[in-house]
Amino acid sequence: MAYLTASDGVRLYYEIEGVGPPLLLHLGAGCDLELWRAARYVAALRDSHRCILFDHRGHGRSDHPAGARANHIDRYADDVVRLLDHLALEQVDLWGYSNAIAVAIKVADSHPSRLTRLVLSGTTIAGAPTPEQVTASVAESIADRRAHGWDGLIADFAEEEGPAPDWMQAMIRATPLEGSFGWMEARPSWGWSTWDALPRVTTPTLFLVGELEDPEDEMAVVAARMPSATRVRVPGKGHINGFLDAPFVTPQVIDFLADRMRPSA
Repeated sequence: MAYLTASDGVRLYYEIEGVGPPLLLHLGAGCDLELWRAARYVAALRDSHRCILFDHRGHGRSDHPAGARANHIDRYADDVVRLLDHLALEQVDLWGYSNAIAVAIKVADSHPSRLTRLVLSGTTIAGAPTPEQVTASVAESIADRRAHGWDGLIADFAEEEGPAPDWMQAMIRATPLEGSFGWMEARPSWGWSTWDALPRVTTPTLFLVGELEDPEDEMAVVAARMPSATRVRVPGKGHINGFLDAPFVTPQVIDFLADRMRPSA
C-alpha cells in the first residue's frame, strides 16, 4: 500500500501498474481508483504506460477531510504536484474524469511544465458564470446532495442516458459525502476560472465528451478556446456511460498519447 502526505497533513493513496511513460489517472466525484480497472482502461494501457492510479482526497483509501478549506481546488492541484514530486516525476500525462477536468486545467495553468498531455473525460463550463450564478448553483447542488445523497446525482445521469452499471452505482454510493460537500462549498471561493484559464493552457488536450451530456456541443467552443485542444464526441452516450465506453474511448486515448512519442518527420 503506497501513501504520501499532502501539505496539510492529509494522507493520499495511490497505486502504480504498468511500464512506460507515466500516466496519472485522476477520478472525479465518487468511486475510487478501482474504477479505472473496472472500466478496463488499466488493462488496455499498462503495457504501454506506467499507470498511476490515484485516490484523491475524500475518495477510496485516502483520508476524507471535511470542509471547504480542505477541499478547495488549490488543495487538489497541490496534491497532484506533491504526488509527482513524491514519485520524482518531472512530467506526466494526465487523464482526468468529471470534476478532475477542473483540477487538471488548474495544474496545467499553475504548473505547465509538469504535464505533457491531457485527456479530459466529460464536460466543463462554456462561459464564465457570475459569482451569483456560482453561489446559486452550489446551494442547489448541496441541498440536493443533503436530501438524496448520491442517489440524486445517479438519477440525474440515468435520466440523461439510462442507468449506469450497478457496480458503478455501488462504487459511487460507497464514497463518503464529506469531500463532495467540501468541494461544492469551496467553489465560490476559488478565485480562479476554468473558462478564463483555457487560453493559457498550452498542454495538448483531448476532450472526450458524451453526445448526450453535451447536446449543444458546447465543448467544441471550450476546445477552440485552447491553443492545442480537440474534442471527440462519444456517440449516443452521456457522462457516465460515455466514460465507460472503453471500445470507443481506448483507441482515442492510445492514439493521442502515442502521438507525443512519434519521431518528427
